[in-house]
Amino acid sequence: MADSPTRILLVEDHPIVRLGLATVLNAQEDFIVIAESDRAQQAMEAVGREQPDLVILPLRLDGTSAGLELCREIKSHDPAPQVMMYTSFSSPSDATMAFLSGADSFLTKDHPESRLLEVVRSTVRGQRVWNTNADADQSARSLEESVEASSLTSREQEVLGFMLQRYTNAEIGRELFISIPTVKTHVSKVLQKLGLDSRKDLFE
Repeated sequence: MADSPTRILLVEDHPIVRLGLATVLNAQEDFIVIAESDRAQQAMEAVGREQPDLVILPLRLDGTSAGLELCREIKSHDPAPQVMMYTSFSSPSDATMAFLSGADSFLTKDHPESRLLEVVRSTVRGQRVWNTNADADQSARSLEESVEASSLTSREQEVLGFMLQRYTNAEIGRELFISIPTVKTHVSKVLQKLGLDSRKDLFE
């Protein structure tokens, strides 16, 4: 008996892009798009309802970085599907934010269709793939190594993710429902553990 096709939830707020992706994926014998969504809340409901094997989502939804928050929420789900971030944004900070949000793979939209399918299959097999430009790829790998070596707590990784999105301490506090002094403590510990002097060092 042949293996069942990989069940994919497709999240994309541009209808034409979403249609194109769904068409390409459904044309493969080993993939099936079981649900589509253009909003974060709708996507989370589909994760709970459909139990997909893989979620493909953009870094930004509705012009905001909602894709990153959605990725974090999806990866906290039990059981958590694999997440591949497919985006047109490819700066070093975009790649590192995707990593910190728990994405399993990251692919920019300037790659050909054949590479898209290759990365989807690799992600399903449990391989972490980061295909960006060379600088962004190196930055993401460097940060991944630094984070793994620094013993950042899960909360500190969350704070670092917001720091990379250039959130202020007050904005981080609102997002995480913690006080500004607590945010400042986390920020100081993050910088100390990563061997950085200030926030600006994250972008150099």
